[in-house]
Amino acid sequence: MASGSLIDRTLNFDGTATPLKIVLFLLICLAWLLPGLTGHTPWKYDEAVSQGIIHGMLNGGSWLSPTLAGEPYLAHPPLYYWLAAILVRLSFHLVPPHDAARLASGLFMAGTFTGIALAARHLYGPRTLRLAILIFIGSVGLVIRAHEMSTDLSWLMGVSWVVAALPMGRTQTVRGGLMGGIGFGVAFLSQGTLAFPLLLPLLILAPALIHEFRPPQTGGFTLFWAMGAIPFLVIWPILLALDHPATYALWKPLLFGPFLHPETWLATDASPLYYLAVSSWFAWPAAPLALGVLWTGGKRTWEKPQTRFLLLMLGLWLIVLGLCTSPREGNALPLLLPFTLLATGGLDGLRRGATSALDWFGMLTFGLLTTLLWLGWIAQITGWPVGIVRYLDAQLPDFHTHFQALPFAFSLFLTLLWAFTIFHSHPSPRRALINWSVGMTVSWMLVMSLWLPYVEASRSYEGVMLSLGRALPRAHGCVMSTGLGEPQRGLLDDALDLQTERRELDPHVHCSLWLVQSNGQNAFLVPPGWHLRWSAERPGDRNERFLLLTRSAR
Repeated sequence: MASGSLIDRTLNFDGTATPLKIVLFLLICLAWLLPGLTGHTPWKYDEAVSQGIIHGMLNGGSWLSPTLAGEPYLAHPPLYYWLAAILVRLSFHLVPPHDAARLASGLFMAGTFTGIALAARHLYGPRTLRLAILIFIGSVGLVIRAHEMSTDLSWLMGVSWVVAALPMGRTQTVRGGLMGGIGFGVAFLSQGTLAFPLLLPLLILAPALIHEFRPPQTGGFTLFWAMGAIPFLVIWPILLALDHPATYALWKPLLFGPFLHPETWLATDASPLYYLAVSSWFAWPAAPLALGVLWTGGKRTWEKPQTRFLLLMLGLWLIVLGLCTSPREGNALPLLLPFTLLATGGLDGLRRGATSALDWFGMLTFGLLTTLLWLGWIAQITGWPVGIVRYLDAQLPDFHTHFQALPFAFSLFLTLLWAFTIFHSHPSPRRALINWSVGMTVSWMLVMSLWLPYVEASRSYEGVMLSLGRALPRAHGCVMSTGLGEPQRGLLDDALDLQTERRELDPHVHCSLWLVQSNGQNAFLVPPGWHLRWSAERPGDRNERFLLLTRSAR
């Protein structure tokens, strides 16, 4: 049972766990989680970089020192890449390597669901488990990132476990301490030292300022926390120092520099208000629901220990992320946790007018979106409506698709299931949230099933890489490059085992072939002494063009 002093028994939750509700809940979660994890090649940005690193690990590279196209990669520690590479090994080539690697994202998201469910249970009671996860998966900013190969997802899981551990520690010293320590370690091995300013202040201030969150056995809780965290914090750096001292010298300033020079915690391009602004849509509908809970709950809601804990978390994280990170949507993922849990605790107490507005907004938004998605798919298959066909052809010329029975059947089933939940449920705050989450799931399923061939054709680099592979001489020697981004370098290594000599690092490098990535707005002029051997771009991409030059014969 969750801690009695934290549970507001006056809340009228309707979270009874009947077999039908559990089956429908699991179906929604699986329909949201699984589509998008397989069936397409790596897309930029994070996916292409991650696949390049994983390819390096599996083809003679070091598992302690991640590399991208043969160069040390210092942006993130290797936890995510370890699990992804292990899954590729365990797939035994039954699925493409990138699909096997992307399953790591699904596992880390399942771990995040566990953290959110446990946090909700120990904050508000056992009837809030499913509600918290439904609010979370309904977040607009989560759905795409949750299905990418990205260290952001292992980071999010670690943070969610720390959040769950703090209220859990009141009644379960060992489990709470170990879960919090492991979560902290996972966060460290995903994003590095950012785990310290983001999570340690919460660990210290929450028990100090809110006595309900003070573990009865503080010493034991701290001990088990340390037992869970220390292996993650110590083993990898020590092994790295012993086996790769040169690479460790590159990592050392990143791992220890902020503690020796505190000013380096601050990002040079920090934007303190960025995450507050981006939360207005990134955390929709959790953020407006949380604000509604605070607005309508009055003084009684603000005085609850759960509310004070979550507001402390939100305030600390807005400050830390705003000052210590570069403005990036992926960095905002941890903010979904306090918004989700604030909304979970007071959803049933919101005024009916507010939840009815969300209900209608969700039905109209996703009703229109699903209608457009179905019409667009019908246009691709049948050639009608003509206006939609012309628009799609203008965006992606020469694309053709064909009917696939299984994606069609599953998409139709989910669409009908969403209609069933709308027309066969009584109006309530929970119905509004369920309709939104199911609408989000149906829309995502349609994109990742019916529309996946179109999206893949527009975002995949596979055609460009295969064409480049055919254009390269069989014994081509070294290839120098200019302008290649990290995603493109990773995909070249993964698809063609091609690691270029970058002119950005060595302007005097001398090779007979020169690969250039040019911006569509600034055409690259072939210099004297070279001639164009090959050029290509992704269909519909007006921003990137790739050129292969060879030295002119004298």
